[in-house]
Amino acid sequence: MSITVRVELSPVFQSLCPSPLFTIQLKEEEATVQGLCMRLSLEYGERMKDLLFEKGEGSVMPGLMVMVNDQIYTGVALSQKEVRLMEGDRVSLLYFVSGG
Repeated sequence: MSITVRVELSPVFQSLCPSPLFTIQLKEEEATVQGLCMRLSLEYGERMKDLLFEKGEGSVMPGLMVMVNDQIYTGVALSQKEVRLMEGDRVSLLYFVSGG
């Protein structure tokens, strides 16, 4: 069984993917935010993986912010707990922006 989620990418990811907004089908066992990130890494290569995961670890990058529908998760929170995805969820991948 699989589910379909809608993915929206912030500008930092857009040069790696053909479209900033797309749908993707995930198998039930990969239907988590972490599973989605792994799938995107496999489909879009090392540069995508470098933006999503810390080098040499399976931990999500601390600077990553993921919105699932209206719920916000930081990379730190995602490395500590599994967030399940459901059919029709909207997932946005963003980076924290800081400056002065």
